[in-house]
Amino acid sequence: MTDTALEAAAQRYRAEATLGNPIRDMNPLILLGCIAALATVSVVMPGWIVAAAMGAVFVGIGFLAGKGREYLITFLKLWAAIGLILFVLRAVLTRGGDVIVPLGPIAVTTQGVQDGLRFAAAVMAICAAATLFFALVPMRHLMLALERIGVSPRISYVLLASFQSITDLGATARVVLEAQKARGIETEGNVLVRVRAFFPVLAPVFLSAMSATEERAIALDARAFNRPGAHTSLVRLRAPRWWEWLVLVLLVAAAVVATGGAVA
Repeated sequence: MTDTALEAAAQRYRAEATLGNPIRDMNPLILLGCIAALATVSVVMPGWIVAAAMGAVFVGIGFLAGKGREYLITFLKLWAAIGLILFVLRAVLTRGGDVIVPLGPIAVTTQGVQDGLRFAAAVMAICAAATLFFALVPMRHLMLALERIGVSPRISYVLLASFQSITDLGATARVVLEAQKARGIETEGNVLVRVRAFFPVLAPVFLSAMSATEERAIALDARAFNRPGAHTSLVRLRAPRWWEWLVLVLLVAAAVVATGGAVA
């Protein structure tokens, strides 16, 4: 490589990591605090309107951060899979108020509908907050930010490897299923067909995971992971801007006021 190419490569590692969006470039811990404060407001406020509106706020943040379309699809799937079930259960099992739909020994009442809306909206606001955070923040950036405030590199690596293993297992399972499909094994159809095709996948997937774990251990030893002292990183997070701290302080203050009002 020429001197110019070496200097360009060095500059890439010296530059602060950026994802090309002001929201996604926020310090991961500050962004976590902001999202947690919004989720707290949605949980402590009475009624379901604030919690439902906060879900819309999270979707809006997702669009501003450039992840709106995929985040909205995930959010709607969560509502269909979790929120709707929680609403129906609370609406049917909660007693009180006028009966709207009699169902024998149980009935849908006005109190049940209100309680169901409140409970489902609050739970989905928490799910939306967690989903939004992990959609915006790469795990390696979060772990690096934790190390910068004193968290042990061993703990951060265990957390990062745990999350990465989930992604790796899913990718390996898809590769094995595609390989079986190419060999003529039926992997698509009704539930029974999919279950029969799933169990043979488990053995190669777990064997691959064990092999990957051994490779990671060798890579850590080669990079002197257990060496005492501060660790270096090829990724350099951007220093928090003043407006990030301001947004965090305002949102935390709003969460404290909302919590105090709810308790009072």
